[in-house]
Amino acid sequence: MKKFLKIALLFSLIFSFLVIVGFFTYLYKLSSELPSVKELKNFKYKTPTLILDRKERIIAELGTERRYPVPLSKVPIYLKRAVIAVEDSRFYEHGGVDFTGILRAFIKNIKAGRIVEGGSTLTQQLVKILYLTPERKLRRKVKEAILAYKLDNFLTKDKILEMYLNQVYFGRGAYGVEAAARVYFGKHVDELTIDEAALIAGLPKAPGLYAPHLNPDKALNRRNHVLYRMFEEGYLTEQQYKEYSSLPINIVKESPKMIKHAEYFVDFLRQYIKEKYNEDVTDKGYKIYTTLDLDFQNSAEEAVIENLFNLSKRQGFSGAIGNINETSLDEIEKKFSYVKDFNLKIAKVINVERDKLQVEVDSNNYTLKLKDNKWAKPFGAEVRFLDDFRKILSKGDIVLVQLKGDKYFLSHLPKVEGALLSVSPEDGSILAMVGGLSYKRSMFNRAVQAKRQVGSLFKPIVYSAAIENGYNINTLIYDAPIILSSGKDAGYWKPENFEEEFYGYTTLKDALTHSRNIVTIKLAERLGIKTIKDYAKKFGITSELENDLSISIGSGSISLMEMVYAYTTFANLGKRASPYFLKKIVDKSGEVIIEESPAEPIEAIKPSTAHVMSDILINVVENGTGRRAKSIPRILGGKTGTTNEYRDAWFIGVMPNIVTGVWAGFDDFKPLGRLETGSRAALPAFVMFTKQIIDFIPFKEFPISDEITYYKVDKSTHKITDSYSTDFTFEPFIDSNSKESIEIK
Repeated sequence: MKKFLKIALLFSLIFSFLVIVGFFTYLYKLSSELPSVKELKNFKYKTPTLILDRKERIIAELGTERRYPVPLSKVPIYLKRAVIAVEDSRFYEHGGVDFTGILRAFIKNIKAGRIVEGGSTLTQQLVKILYLTPERKLRRKVKEAILAYKLDNFLTKDKILEMYLNQVYFGRGAYGVEAAARVYFGKHVDELTIDEAALIAGLPKAPGLYAPHLNPDKALNRRNHVLYRMFEEGYLTEQQYKEYSSLPINIVKESPKMIKHAEYFVDFLRQYIKEKYNEDVTDKGYKIYTTLDLDFQNSAEEAVIENLFNLSKRQGFSGAIGNINETSLDEIEKKFSYVKDFNLKIAKVINVERDKLQVEVDSNNYTLKLKDNKWAKPFGAEVRFLDDFRKILSKGDIVLVQLKGDKYFLSHLPKVEGALLSVSPEDGSILAMVGGLSYKRSMFNRAVQAKRQVGSLFKPIVYSAAIENGYNINTLIYDAPIILSSGKDAGYWKPENFEEEFYGYTTLKDALTHSRNIVTIKLAERLGIKTIKDYAKKFGITSELENDLSISIGSGSISLMEMVYAYTTFANLGKRASPYFLKKIVDKSGEVIIEESPAEPIEAIKPSTAHVMSDILINVVENGTGRRAKSIPRILGGKTGTTNEYRDAWFIGVMPNIVTGVWAGFDDFKPLGRLETGSRAALPAFVMFTKQIIDFIPFKEFPISDEITYYKVDKSTHKITDSYSTDFTFEPFIDSNSKESIEIK
């Protein structure tokens, strides 16, 4: 028996030794697979990149996680205590893994017959968030324990707690306590009350289950459990526990979303940085400083939206957005969630009669009368007004309505699109960019990416070429019918003026003021197509232009951005600005990693030519096609543009320190409608925008050229005169040019 016991003992010792060796070998193997905790010394949180405007206001946050890291010193003591009390009461005592806590949790779970308490420490939870997957496997739990032990020996307890409080998820899109304080209570973390801190401390265990906006009763019970644990740990008195646990939960109704303004500009900026610097800035915690002005941007968006809604009402009702028999209301509400940006609501048509429409909005019924909605004629119909609701809607249709006062009115989403770009001619700074009605509807940026026929917007380039090639403001060109060859086997071209009339001898000034096509074509014919294209390049036009005379009246397809920067030439005494929108990018440590400066302006035309052209463009606003802009209390120039069949409408307005361009049209090139010219379909957006921002623009006069002299010109003879006359104007002439009134048939 002794011999047997000795042998058994020997085998037991050998087996125990092998088990111990095997266990430590297993631990060593797992440990070798784990990442080093040393990198956590200077841990970088995943935080949104902030895009800032020129006044350093936030334009947008670019990130997948809403997190605003704060130092532990900024976290209230009672929030730290609440988290420790409910998650890891021995946090400052254990070495990363709390074996006492594991045993206590095991006993409690046995007694309850289910899992009611976990044994993971805050350190283990942090390790799991940073490094490991959440599956419940022994291998993962062992790795977690090893890492927690390493982390506890490498970082201070306060640092571990700080990282946990900034890293853990609290629901509602909030990562970290600062984000949680903002999304649940609309305040900063250091402004939380004790009961609010207790609610936040209870969320990490199950953010979806204890979310106060989803399960208020469970959230209340969980908060009170946290308060009770604080009382048990001696952080609250019994009186305080009773007082705070009796309080109701009051959270903000809607969680503030991540800031997203100027979405077309932000997308344009991100693509630019990606293409030029091969840098994806999302979640990097950078600060990107730009030239955009949020005041200008908001005004620009309002102006484009209002203009497109007004234009679309003249075109007629764009139709229902769905039918309840074909798709669910939930699907429609999800697809058109952005309509609330336009103060619109989704409604279901429950009955249609000739003169009234019954709709259901938010479970309430309302009646819309025909007399209040006569604008809603069938889309594109020649009739002026709607005379029967049954022509446009049926029972079960889903429509959009707008509340004005105490009444609902029928509305719709415009099919027509628009764009606006506003820049500083002095350094090329982009101040506002709108690429369409809604970025949520279409991400296509029509201010930059769309190339459309520009119509008469191109004419100032032709007239600039003429001024620099010996013609003057008083040159007379005979406005009469012409027939031109359209090229080999292409037949003939018989251009006309917009008014379908001819005006005889016309000065260059009058021709551009009233946008006369025939005069422009004859002028271009004399200058030559090559000269016109050469000047287009000087003005920064990179789009391909055809080799025919039609380009002189805007047959070329050019982007709004190209045309706006071309027009900076007139505001800048002949020097063209280049796009400038990115100032610098600063990383988390405050180091400038990318910095840009405005490019030197490029001389496109002579200062004297720019002076003369500015004078004519001012006359376009005072007496020509841009008269709608006269209501703006500044001296400004501008030019309208309208293409064949009213497919595109343009206006660019020029002041010495701001140039703004507007475009309107359909993406599929359909006509806008009869008489929807640049003056009617685009210019109103410019006026709305400029009136809102004019007080932010310092008064500045157009720059002048020393080579310009103003002469008295007789209106009837179009010649310089010293004689007495009651019908005259003072016109600018370049000193080196001929002052004679040249006549061209």
